[in-house]
Amino acid sequence: MKRFFLLFVVVLSFTTFANAQSKTLDKKVRFGFKIDAGSSWLGPKESYVSKNGSKFYFGYGFISDFTLTDNYIISTGLNITSAGGSISTLNGYGLHDDPAVNNGKSNTYTLGLQYLEIPLALKLKTDPINNIRYWGQFGTYLGINMGARLNAEVDGITYEKEKITSTAVPINMGLDLGIGIEYPFNSKTYGSVGLGFRNGFIDVTKQGSWNDGKVIMNGFFLRTAVFF
Repeated sequence: MKRFFLLFVVVLSFTTFANAQSKTLDKKVRFGFKIDAGSSWLGPKESYVSKNGSKFYFGYGFISDFTLTDNYIISTGLNITSAGGSISTLNGYGLHDDPAVNNGKSNTYTLGLQYLEIPLALKLKTDPINNIRYWGQFGTYLGINMGARLNAEVDGITYEKEKITSTAVPINMGLDLGIGIEYPFNSKTYGSVGLGFRNGFIDVTKQGSWNDGKVIMNGFFLRTAVFF
């Protein structure tokens, strides 16, 4: 409850700021809502850890586009993202306190991670073509871990939804790319649909409890948004 109250306060402040800016910049700032849905996976960087499966990627939040010129926009916002993936380790690698690892056995881990994120991107738009504008964006994001869950097969025993927030890396960031189109519904409102890809920079299992090398998190998703 505290997390959602904090999110509400931040969003309210962000909305007030965006509305004030839109008035001073002759409505050069547009505020909207977005939903992302797709697939995420963990990408190991060592030979003794391998990808074992993907996880449903879902995100929602607020977007604000600050228009620099008619074709160049700075896009930011506030999101909540749920993602993760599955990895398999060779003998003796994984969680340090895992009985299977301590016994020199292999293991499979499925992580579910939730972040409060602030994205920042440069968005490029074409001039209208039959009332449709095409866009592409290049940027990054910073995420603060809000929760982490683990499913695992440990020495023949199944563990489900074990809370491991204390052993998860507290922040995440990476490359954020996207392409899409937007279409005006009227002079004040328009919709946007696009594809996005994320490539993580930070090892999401780097805390001292893990012995699995570097593991990043990536995602591919469909984004829909409405701007006002």
